[in-house]
Amino acid sequence: MAAKAPMDPVADLHRRIARRPGKATVHKWWADHGLGAHPATVGKRIALALIEQRSSADKLAGIFVLHDRLGDQLRATDLASFERLFDSGHLEDGALCDAFGVQVLGTLLQRVRGRAEIARALATWRNADTPWQRRAACAALTALAPQGDAALPGLAQLIFQVCAAIVWSPDRIDQTAVGWLLRELSRGEPTRVEAFVRRHARFMSRECARLAVEKLARKKDLLAHWKRATSLRRS
Repeated sequence: MAAKAPMDPVADLHRRIARRPGKATVHKWWADHGLGAHPATVGKRIALALIEQRSSADKLAGIFVLHDRLGDQLRATDLASFERLFDSGHLEDGALCDAFGVQVLGTLLQRVRGRAEIARALATWRNADTPWQRRAACAALTALAPQGDAALPGLAQLIFQVCAAIVWSPDRIDQTAVGWLLRELSRGEPTRVEAFVRRHARFMSRECARLAVEKLARKKDLLAHWKRATSLRRS
């Protein structure tokens, strides 16, 4: 009797999620295929293949696998394959991009070993061609931003470099990413964030400015400053 051909794990999970979406389904699928017994590289390839599928449910499952099952195995060397996901347009959706940025890239960044190298690599994404990749970098940096330089010496300056580059873009994807990241950094570095907002207010959208100053004590003054700066820009 011929041996039964192994089932494609990506196709199998797609079928299972279509019937019963949710993390419990992904957990059972992982166990049924014995994926925990394989090297992490196998799981990573499968997770990437899931994110490359058309279905948002499949993509979210791939993100969940990278975060929940392989979070301890993420490495700086994975960034190249993550970049290709953005190059190929597989994460061009706000919810998916933010989930990937926070759950996958943020988890990678929170690793103590190699944290500085990873932060610097993510900071270079400020020059990426797609706003989704730029936004994912901002989302990832929110994992450490509330602690400011206490999390990593020089982190605040690195974040300011990222925001100073991206804030020039009028794209809402970029603008809200900058505002989000500055808001989180303001928890640990309020004075420096205030100075940044005053310096770059004329480039910020209303939404970006409101997000950036949300946690600052002088937010009313800063929003008034933003209004004056953008009024001058429009005149």
